Amino acid sequence: MSDINSPYLCSVLLCFLLIGPGHLFAGSGVYGTKAMGMGTAFLAVSDDPSAIAFNPAGLTQLKGTQMYGGVTAITGSTKFKGSGDSEHTDFQMFFPPFMYAASDLGTRDLRFGIGLFSPFGIGGRKWPTDGVIKYLSVENSTATGAVNPTFAYRVSPNVSIGAGISYMMARIEAESRIDQSAVGGQDGTLKMTGQGGGWGYNLGVLFTPSPEWSFGIAYRSSIRIDYDGKVVLSNIAPALQPLFGGNRFRSGISSKCTFPDQLGLGIAYRPSEKWTISVEAERYGWSSLRESKIEVERKVPVAGFTDRRTRLDWKDTLAFKIGAEYRYSKALSLRGGYAYYPSYVPDHTLEPSNPDSDQHNISIGFGHGLGSWLLDFSYNLGLWEDRRVENGILSGRYENTIHYFSFGLNKAF
Repeated sequence: MSDINSPYLCSVLLCFLLIGPGHLFAGSGVYGTKAMGMGTAFLAVSDDPSAIAFNPAGLTQLKGTQMYGGVTAITGSTKFKGSGDSEHTDFQMFFPPFMYAASDLGTRDLRFGIGLFSPFGIGGRKWPTDGVIKYLSVENSTATGAVNPTFAYRVSPNVSIGAGISYMMARIEAESRIDQSAVGGQDGTLKMTGQGGGWGYNLGVLFTPSPEWSFGIAYRSSIRIDYDGKVVLSNIAPALQPLFGGNRFRSGISSKCTFPDQLGLGIAYRPSEKWTISVEAERYGWSSLRESKIEVERKVPVAGFTDRRTRLDWKDTLAFKIGAEYRYSKALSLRGGYAYYPSYVPDHTLEPSNPDSDQHNISIGFGHGLGSWLLDFSYNLGLWEDRRVENGILSGRYENTIHYFSFGLNKAF
């Protein structure tokens, strides 16, 4: 039986690669519209309520009470070229929102804020159901959302500190086809879902030795998510139905996943009242994901349907960012920026649900004041370097492009 079913089992087991925090974009791009317009080089600026996500110490720059909310529309495309094969993902659009509220509580030095945002975004890919990729991925998506209450305190006229706790929720969905031709059956279908949550924290320091210069450091901890979910096999081939008790099989699954910590250093320079220029380096601890392990409740050992451990070997990365804001008038500000994100996925574990590569993000944006309201708009073009891999999963070349459109509205009270 094991020899007959080996192609089938390989298809099922490779699908388990899909349970992981693969993402289409750098999370900070969906934290706030103004920041995205500056290439997300915002850590040493952090002068709106999205400081809760970037550098909580920046909240001490705010006066009174402010509310800031918005949404980022994200759409992307991936093309795969293999030996005689060419496939393209279907059109999809995702809308991760953000909402922040911050107040000085009527004090001079203390600030409190709370943020609702998507730390690792919302995204995924949908591949054709009639190509070679269908046995690895037809559709996959990851969604994250966090609540992050935060305090900030001005220790001295030049130094502020901030800290917060966060609870992050995550949901993963994956679907693929199963090759059953070796046992005389048509393609089967595998669907998996998982959801869970975990706790983390964030810290920040902002040092402003003069009106022209500011220096920031911020840290966001890793968060371990304990997933609970289910896996459903359907259209099981007749030859295999005795093993699974019919043409449909369902089992609970569980998994643990540690989303990476982030450490950033930033410098902002204001050569005049009109200009702000910011540069930043940010480390992502992707090496927290060395492997993926799935535990299956209803095991079918004779079919090889049991717990699965898969190597990922993801690596830490260091991103670089630069951004600028020009205050054209009292009401209008113009922004631009660039960010470079190196890939964290090695060749030997790269696969179609997350064909990551080095990214170059180019951003533009503006802010327009209307009394106590401020409207922000930003656009970011994500250009991914073409990635060719030769591995035991699927060899070929991947091409990726992604577009972000972000709208934000800030109200001061």
